[in-house]
Amino acid sequence: MKNQSQGFTLTELIVGMAIVSIGLTAAVPNIQRSMRQGEVDRFTQQLETGFFSLRAKLGQQKTSCTLTFNTSDIDVFSPPRDIIETNSNPELLKCCDSEINGCEYSSKIANTIIKNYNDQASDSGKLTPQEELKIKRDRNLHLLNQEGTTESKRVEVAVSQGTYELTPPGTSTMANDLLLLIRSNNTTEKNLRTRCLKLSGIGTIFRGTWNNTTSVCEA
Repeated sequence: MKNQSQGFTLTELIVGMAIVSIGLTAAVPNIQRSMRQGEVDRFTQQLETGFFSLRAKLGQQKTSCTLTFNTSDIDVFSPPRDIIETNSNPELLKCCDSEINGCEYSSKIANTIIKNYNDQASDSGKLTPQEELKIKRDRNLHLLNQEGTTESKRVEVAVSQGTYELTPPGTSTMANDLLLLIRSNNTTEKNLRTRCLKLSGIGTIFRGTWNNTTSVCEA
């Protein structure tokens, strides 16, 4: 007796492909939604890390800074490069301390300190290139440790007020908390969550999810 092969018939293959196609069609929107939400969440973490880093530097350097945003409407969203990235907003962060001998924008702080020191020092006491490099590295102040990331190009940001003051060690004299909202710039997807960061006057940084109904940053 001849052995018969146990393969699939053409009909069975077509049915199987149809089932797989239906499954993929249903899964793709969920996968895309997860990817977009992941971009929002990663950028929110990057911004939170940046604020922690800035707060630590202000404490170490005994520096006070004022953030000046070009918007103060929590309902108006813009790309990060237009609001919170210092490369495209050189007047975003202005800081004051004794080393600066006054106040200066963050992009000019290191060069100002180097100039002040070298102007007062003798020729033999001027800063070496290595010392100048260290000052530029230590006095490099940003809200984001790395700007222009892939995630920053996939999100929009809104802030609650136009100015916010930070004093060592990262506290504030401002009466109101600073709120930053982060959402996907893909506005066709309605099920994505808006994340939020809240900075309080006592220096705490809270990361959560924005409740549009109650206008509260929730855990």
